[in-house]
Amino acid sequence: MPTIEIASLNSSKLNLDPAAYKVTIIQEGTLVSHRGLFYDFLTKQSGVIVHIGNPDLQYANNEVFSAGQIIDWAFEDVEMVIPQPESMHSSDLVSIQQSSFQFLKEYKEDIDRILKIALKKSPLNQIYLLTDYQFGPENANQEVIYSIGNFWHLHDSHGLVFNTLYEMFED
Repeated sequence: MPTIEIASLNSSKLNLDPAAYKVTIIQEGTLVSHRGLFYDFLTKQSGVIVHIGNPDLQYANNEVFSAGQIIDWAFEDVEMVIPQPESMHSSDLVSIQQSSFQFLKEYKEDIDRILKIALKKSPLNQIYLLTDYQFGPENANQEVIYSIGNFWHLHDSHGLVFNTLYEMFED
């Protein structure tokens, strides 16, 4: 399942109140992702990370933490073509991947608030929004967006891309 995380660079604490959000949040004082895609990149940084998860995880006591319920899965149509076994070659064995996504409308306000707080609390005025999805693009990407406003413009007009680290500096 996908993970969504927001990193506030050089921050020591965000003081987010989990009860104030529809999404589930876990705040940690070191930049350690729940997934490994950006692990090496984050080890060279310092700050706070917020893991954003499904609303039903707020009171769950389990180790599975994902954000699949806050994703608009209908945003990008993925057509799956299943080849006939007798006509298959090894080059046909390519996984079907969903690369673009949007957040469901009812969770955009929560994510926007967390982004703005993370940016305000960062002494560097620098944040990341990280996405990691095992069925997304194979390679990790990094994209500089510059502002939260530009981030939402990209989100609303073209969608975001899984397995991408979005970097923002100002609002």
